[in-house]
Amino acid sequence: MLPLIVLANVGQWLSNAAGSLGFWLLAAGGIGLVIFVHELGHFLVAKKCGVRVEAFAIGFGPRLFGFKRGDTEYRLGLIPIGGYVKMAGDNPGDSLQGDGTDLPSKTVGQRFAIYVAGVVMNLLFAVIALPIVLAVGVQFHSTTIGSVQPGGPAWKAGIEKGDEVLAIDGHRADDFNDVIAEVALSGADGVVIEFLRTGPEGAPRTQQVAVQPEFDRAQGRYVIGVAPSLAATFDVDQDGPAARAGIKKGERIVAFDGVPLADVDAFEPRRIDNKRTSVTLRVADRAGGERDVVVEPTKQELPTCVVGIKPYQSRVKALRGRAAASDLARVDDELIAIARKEGEGPATIVAAIGDADEMAAAFAQAGALGGQARLLVRRDGALLELALPAGFDAALATDIALMLEPPGRRIRVVSDFPAALAGMESGGEIVKVNQVAVANWAEIKQRVDKAVPASPDGSALPLEFTLLYADGRETSVTVTPRVEQPPVVFGLVPTIAMVERSYPLPEAVRVGVSSAGYMLKNVYLTLKKILVREVSASNLSGILTIAYVSRSFAESGIATLFFFLAVLSLNLAFLNLLPIPVLDGGHLFFLLVEKVKGSPVSDKVMGFSQLVGLVLVLALLLFVTYNDLRRFISW
Repeated sequence: MLPLIVLANVGQWLSNAAGSLGFWLLAAGGIGLVIFVHELGHFLVAKKCGVRVEAFAIGFGPRLFGFKRGDTEYRLGLIPIGGYVKMAGDNPGDSLQGDGTDLPSKTVGQRFAIYVAGVVMNLLFAVIALPIVLAVGVQFHSTTIGSVQPGGPAWKAGIEKGDEVLAIDGHRADDFNDVIAEVALSGADGVVIEFLRTGPEGAPRTQQVAVQPEFDRAQGRYVIGVAPSLAATFDVDQDGPAARAGIKKGERIVAFDGVPLADVDAFEPRRIDNKRTSVTLRVADRAGGERDVVVEPTKQELPTCVVGIKPYQSRVKALRGRAAASDLARVDDELIAIARKEGEGPATIVAAIGDADEMAAAFAQAGALGGQARLLVRRDGALLELALPAGFDAALATDIALMLEPPGRRIRVVSDFPAALAGMESGGEIVKVNQVAVANWAEIKQRVDKAVPASPDGSALPLEFTLLYADGRETSVTVTPRVEQPPVVFGLVPTIAMVERSYPLPEAVRVGVSSAGYMLKNVYLTLKKILVREVSASNLSGILTIAYVSRSFAESGIATLFFFLAVLSLNLAFLNLLPIPVLDGGHLFFLLVEKVKGSPVSDKVMGFSQLVGLVLVLALLLFVTYNDLRRFISW
């Protein structure tokens, strides 16, 4: 425990002295510690077996600094992607002194112990560190669901925002990343999710549902369509208004101009009058103290142009529950409107349906119409009037998911906005803007966004829309967009909600050891799923992501950082056991071959295999670095 306390004090001192730099240094020291532990295993066992160690290095490339004691040079290299222990005679072609201190002079058992020692030390580090930090308390990402993708696997299974995931396939979920990993590794087999739901009456109860994940090509893995909950705790843009006002990363916004914030959704810059020059935020720091901070938000440079048109997004993506059982609609139906049906005449539209919000509102109006209400849908090109099923109510809208992408060219007009005031009618497809053909909603929006204020009075450029209607009419409407000021900028980005978990020491030992085994199993399953293409290799990360994540964990506390280092140590142990030349697993494989055939493989074979192994490792390093860079660019 003492080393943890000492490092915590050092980390706090560094943080106070150099801000974010302190966390980077602490993260770098943590990664270096994991590498040091691995190489220390090789070093100690080599010394115990009487092997002369020529170098003990952390990092590769040019030496930053070092010293020599006895036969061994201790050095720190410039490139922090690993380390090595150079033993006499361990490379093919090395000259041997024949004094019994060269590695080849040792028995197969001794050499096996030397090469496996690094892996054993990494395992011991994790098994020792995990119980300690779990007893102290570790910050995890909350497993509470922040949002559910309509029509996704979780939505179909009935999982809702606010549900707290407890376990997946019987394995306890401590972190939201556990949810992601279990789903990704389950593949098409499906998972059973146990969660806690607090009902309207306030009494939480545990439920279980079976969920069938779907493969997401963009993410390269199986998903269930959920996102973590956000806290009113923010990352702070160091050049933004909040930072200038003194708000620090990790502090929580508890009130806005004296009005308490229930959750992060209540902090919405778009709702703030952009003419105001300052706002007062009540901020709670990590120690629990509160203070009022006056922030002067900034505005984005360009105003936005608003026409008052929206795409129709009312095609049914999925159905569940009562909506599926009632055959109210079918997948791929396009919901048009709720209409009143009186006598034998045509139905009169009461409420149009253009998106999920309008569907909910229209269903609410349908309840007031009783038996006169009809649902208008377009199915296979035909317009149908469907009688509403018995027991219909507004809540049925929650059991229908609409497709969100890609929106097409058919638009609906919002009342009291420029398009409606210019006489544009809903239902038409915009085929041209300023006589230039457009293929989709993205191109329409791009044309509108380009209508920036051009006149001295700040008005936008007029736009000519050409619309084609279902009855064959083609009309042109000229609309001058309304210029609106953009939302103000605070320089605050919400973060995922965190929760601290700790256990009594006996329980922490049990949980820590079982967690180590679980993590090793997941590393194996991840590699297996990559080989069978059920998980994309784009999910692999390199030293850049490891450094970034380490720094993030360092900010959450020393115990949380050491939890991550234990996970990193387990990954390093497993990967080093892979039978790839230049890795420990490759050396162990050749020792097994030597044991079976009774003699070592030739220097030629060993040299060639080492070259192949080096090429493979370097190729993997380049690939994961590419993944890292692409990930950072997207962030």
